[in-house]
Amino acid sequence: MKILILWSGAVVPAYRQFFLELSRHAHVRVLSPRTWKHGSREFTAAGANMGDCEIVEVTYLPRLSARYWVPALIWHLWSYRPRYLYVMDEMDRPSLAWHALCARLAWPPVRVVNYALQNLRSPGYYRWHHRLATRINQALISRSITASGEADAVLKANGFRKPTRVIPLWGSEAFFLPAAPDARAAFRRMHGIREHETVLFFAGSMVASKGLSLLAQVLPLFPDLRVFTAGNGPLAGTLPRSLPMQWRHLGALESDQLLRWYQAAEYVILPSLTMPDWKEQIGRSLIEGILCGCIAIGSDSGFIPELTLFPQATFAQGDAESLAALLSRLPLADAESVREAQRRNVEERFTSTAVARATWEFLAGTGSAAT
Repeated sequence: MKILILWSGAVVPAYRQFFLELSRHAHVRVLSPRTWKHGSREFTAAGANMGDCEIVEVTYLPRLSARYWVPALIWHLWSYRPRYLYVMDEMDRPSLAWHALCARLAWPPVRVVNYALQNLRSPGYYRWHHRLATRINQALISRSITASGEADAVLKANGFRKPTRVIPLWGSEAFFLPAAPDARAAFRRMHGIREHETVLFFAGSMVASKGLSLLAQVLPLFPDLRVFTAGNGPLAGTLPRSLPMQWRHLGALESDQLLRWYQAAEYVILPSLTMPDWKEQIGRSLIEGILCGCIAIGSDSGFIPELTLFPQATFAQGDAESLAALLSRLPLADAESVREAQRRNVEERFTSTAVARATWEFLAGTGSAAT
């Protein structure tokens, strides 16, 4: 079976492992943009072959837009003749409708599967064109993979009646690994982290919906906690400056540096808030941090509790007292049992191998589907 994948970012190591694992079951061609929206081309490789997985850089128009069009798709549909076009795009996106229509008009027609993360039935940003695109896509899409039970429920509540299966986003177990103790200790010393200090690491968008302002409010109560953050966003220049002794912002990190900071931290944190137009959909940074040996802590927004697992690792979103109570327990008395349970959960459900196997089973019709 051949699968043609439209991927909206660079195929960095964190993502590449999934394609490699999927290619163990099927022939896979991945179309990736020449210019990634986050500005990195470090790991894109035009025409790179990895067994039965081929990564091809193509032009996405307009550049750096969520409403993109891939002109070369028509050529790849004709020359590759896949059984499935797999589009990493939401059901409400006009871009999904454009590409799905090309696939359905191809000869022979190509089945279309999309990946849905949206876990709010009617986000605040919804306009008429989102609703129109949803109707069109419901007619064109053959089946849908949803990232969570919430996303699956939203899809069905909005009228999708075709096969679906909940398959979460993944972390690469081949790339995200714990560090050797000596290397970890040396990295911490190099960055001025003292032995008695506990490091909390955040990776993601530096925006209000991630709950970082609440973390800044509570952090001064715990002088032995250090926060390191990585990513871009409007809060990147303000919050760290307000707590210069405890908070350091690292900017946007390349994959190898991101890995080292996960390895250096005791905890990876995601204090997200549910907003009118967004609710935490997966929390990929928690998956990556757990694979690197961190304990995941976070709010109860969206999918986060399925990764933190334990009450002592979870706080009520937006509640300063609840967050302060969690931070006061650090380091956790039962840290090793929490770490082991979280890692086992990730290894069983969220690794590239597990997600690729579930995806293949669903597309091949050999795995269970929720309809």
